[in-house]
Amino acid sequence: MIQRTIVTLCLSALALLPIGCGASTMSARLTDATATLAQVNTLPHKPTVKQFNEAKGVALMHIAQGGAGLGGEGGGGLVLKRVGSGWGAPYAMDAAAGTIGLQLGGQTKDVLILFNNAEALNQFVAGGMQLQAIAEGTAGTDSGNSASKKLAYEYFVRGDGLFGGAQLGGLNFSPNNKMNSAVYGPAASSQDILDGNVTKPDGLSSLTSALNAIK
Repeated sequence: MIQRTIVTLCLSALALLPIGCGASTMSARLTDATATLAQVNTLPHKPTVKQFNEAKGVALMHIAQGGAGLGGEGGGGLVLKRVGSGWGAPYAMDAAAGTIGLQLGGQTKDVLILFNNAEALNQFVAGGMQLQAIAEGTAGTDSGNSASKKLAYEYFVRGDGLFGGAQLGGLNFSPNNKMNSAVYGPAASSQDILDGNVTKPDGLSSLTSALNAIK
């Protein structure tokens, strides 16, 4: 009975997910990604030049979080793969999660993920990555970073807002196939996009210039 109640609560939380609430166009996502990079670079423990230069790819995500009792997170962003001395085309990803526990308030998060090998990047793009948050509570401006050698990625988070409470949840990432297909055509695979074997969207240069400026 207890397990059934937990499952029911989980399903109720999932029903509240703000799925696909990231920017609805590639142009807007490029603008958001550039802003996310700027926000993360204000962290006291921002990525070092060495960490960034060794990364095989990056994800730049803007997440909104909120709830009263049951809550959720949602947002979106872009993934770029390092290709030679440059970057491939941006690949659109969404993020969503349901949370259970005592929660109140709202918060936005700018997230930078550095992928240290191709396997970690491919796992993320396939939608196989989840960031867990256990007994998390923030107030005002929250900043921090975490690293996982096992998964070969490092992530940096800059948060603003007010959100508190003991919660258990997971942030799941998945491709925005509709946006990627609209921008690059239905025949373009994730690898085609990441490797830059497609026509790159207008506005990409501002983001890649900001990425290349980290030296």
